Amino acid sequence: MTLQKIKAAALKNFAENGYDGSSLAQIAEEVGIKKQSIYTYFKSKDMLFQTLYQDVLEQELAFMRDFLATHDDVLQRKLFALLRAWEQRFQEQVATKFFIRTSFFAPQHLEAVITKHVYVYLDALEQLFSAYFAKHPLAVRAEDAAIAYLALLDSLFVEMLYGGHARFERRLQAGWLVFWNGVSQQEVSS
Repeated sequence: MTLQKIKAAALKNFAENGYDGSSLAQIAEEVGIKKQSIYTYFKSKDMLFQTLYQDVLEQELAFMRDFLATHDDVLQRKLFALLRAWEQRFQEQVATKFFIRTSFFAPQHLEAVITKHVYVYLDALEQLFSAYFAKHPLAVRAEDAAIAYLALLDSLFVEMLYGGHARFERRLQAGWLVFWNGVSQQEVSS
């Protein structure tokens, strides 16, 4: 279907080149259609970009829900594995790369719109993790554990964007040690 091809080509372009480095002409060329054909589906480049961001945001929320529902039942292993999974997703999945980059570097003229979506996402994650942590005995309130875990995840996103794997790994190990010791009052096993 042409719509799906347009979205896939646009996602790839926006993830690799950012908003300003991507054009509807490039996207249309990759799909094998004329630029004007994109307007059948999207009124503008902005509308295409916002639609993709909303789609990807929903996919990333679904990933978090699914991960918490289906992976290892041991809290420590599951939470640590989720942090590692994000780095792998950032390296391997165009949608995740687009999502993280756009969340941190929204096009200036779309910043207010994207920021609203970011806060919807963050609020949903805080609720998801608060409910998840409430099912486990912790040394802190579930809401505080959720906020701290998301703060750790945010710091890892920064390293994905700027620092590369070695810096990511260094921050992961130190951040995880402090987080887990703080919420569990147990030593982290290596």
